[in-house]
Amino acid sequence: MTTWVIAGYCLIYLIALSAAYFQRKTFPFSESIMVVAIIGVGFTVLVYFVSPVVETSILPAVTMPELLFTLTYLAFVSAMLVFVNPVPPAWENDFFKKKLVKLIYKLSLFVLIPLAVLRLVWHVEWSELGFSVQQLPRQLLAALVLSACFGGFNFIVGSGAKPIRAGAFSTQQLSLWFPLVFLWNVVEVGLVEEFFFRAFLQTRLTLALGSPLAGICAASLLFGLAHAPGLYLRSGDKDGPLGAHPTLLNSILYAVVVLSPAGWFTGLLFAHTQSLLAPILVHAAIDTVAHVSEFIRSLGSDKRIQAQETAL
Repeated sequence: MTTWVIAGYCLIYLIALSAAYFQRKTFPFSESIMVVAIIGVGFTVLVYFVSPVVETSILPAVTMPELLFTLTYLAFVSAMLVFVNPVPPAWENDFFKKKLVKLIYKLSLFVLIPLAVLRLVWHVEWSELGFSVQQLPRQLLAALVLSACFGGFNFIVGSGAKPIRAGAFSTQQLSLWFPLVFLWNVVEVGLVEEFFFRAFLQTRLTLALGSPLAGICAASLLFGLAHAPGLYLRSGDKDGPLGAHPTLLNSILYAVVVLSPAGWFTGLLFAHTQSLLAPILVHAAIDTVAHVSEFIRSLGSDKRIQAQETAL
């Protein structure tokens, strides 16, 4: 089973890569290959060397009901992401209210519900869910190194950091908003996504398949595909990798070819540390670089800043 899962992921990836090549007139193929080489390969190798390997006790095998719940709940979450918009229409243009509603919604859907079921029904230990801090200094050092490397890469090439590179914000604004947005992202993207895809999904798949590598491959593919609806339904991001109005095919291809390899290094980081701490900190740092401009523009900008950004 382990071999089949790894081979299946490789086959799906090669098919998606080939399709992306034939779609290169509308798909950013060259840029995607560069990102995969740096993030998927380079940062995964870096994780291998800088992250501490925590020795774990033998975990109990996942039961069939638990595995069925995991897969069924994954399908349920996927449907909710596609068909349900938790934001009331009256709040669509209110940035803070919109973000707050989505935070509560995602925290409930991705963390609180599966956490409660695993704890109450199957009595899964907190440590088995990534809530541990063994080798804390080395975990923090690994998080710092990876955040600096990945965050720096995102700053140099990421479309979300374009206003920062162009000097649209003052040092005072960035000094204020970077830590605030980082703390927000620790919960909204760090805890939410890393708990769901690493502690909940990857751990159960690893136990079911009997192989950390197979678990990382399967969870990485699902991690990438989970972002496809957002890529397709998102509009107006003319500076994004897929443009303002991506096709469904390009959204799926980008999710598999580019985003699933991002799951390689976070999946390995979780597998090594057996903790959510470092993955949460790294993920939050990466998204902070990408989204701090959006927060400043919506909550902390003045007309001069808005005029500068409009001109970019």
